[in-house]
Amino acid sequence: MTELIKVTHVSKQFGGICALNDVSLTVYKGEILGLIGPNGAGKTTLFNILTGFYTATSGELSLNDVSMRGLLAHQVLQRGIARTFQNIRLFANMSVLENVMVGRHSRTHTGVVGAVLRHRRARVEEVAIRTRAHELLHLVGISRHSQTLAKNLSYGDQRRLEIARALASDPQVLALDEPAAGMNPAERDTLKQLIRDLRDALGLTLLVIEHDVPWMMSLCDRIAVLDFGEKIAEDTPANIRTNPRVISAYLGDGA
Repeated sequence: MTELIKVTHVSKQFGGICALNDVSLTVYKGEILGLIGPNGAGKTTLFNILTGFYTATSGELSLNDVSMRGLLAHQVLQRGIARTFQNIRLFANMSVLENVMVGRHSRTHTGVVGAVLRHRRARVEEVAIRTRAHELLHLVGISRHSQTLAKNLSYGDQRRLEIARALASDPQVLALDEPAAGMNPAERDTLKQLIRDLRDALGLTLLVIEHDVPWMMSLCDRIAVLDFGEKIAEDTPANIRTNPRVISAYLGDGA
């Protein structure tokens, strides 16, 4: 397997609080890697470091063997890691199509002047962006809503729209922060299949945080487990299920 992301001895301090302590992790190209752990385990902190929203206090992280340490969120996006958020962040009063087109901004080449003056290059690029946005809406299954305002979508379709917008940047890695939160069982099953389809259709690597452990066990190729800011396991779902440290973290030492 080809190493895509490498996290090496990463720690994160917030004042006197250690949110992550000496965490090392490998993400392989083409896999779906799950990140689980009890509340406060450090999952979102690690996500935020990987996507440029936080800077690690110490340690190193790389993508394709090139360091990402200290990069800002937009620079990480340009490198090829896109993300969604636990709390949906859409442009509520823009159409579904426009939301996805906005997600393409990191790959555009036309400057402000060209866009304002409507140069030929700007027009051609806009057509290409619109076409790609339609393709992504079809891929995630909400193309029929392309002209609907984002705020008028159902909750599940808003989640799909957020994924389509992230895909508009043509990422190598898609990081999903609790994508199934608030969904009913049928929606979760549909989302699980969508994630697998995206991996296969686009050659994506996916990193997923989710509290629904059985759902993650059935989705992911491998799972990493955090507890109190430390990685306590990184293995296949079958081995994670029977790992004594993981069982203790969720159920207590008496289990």
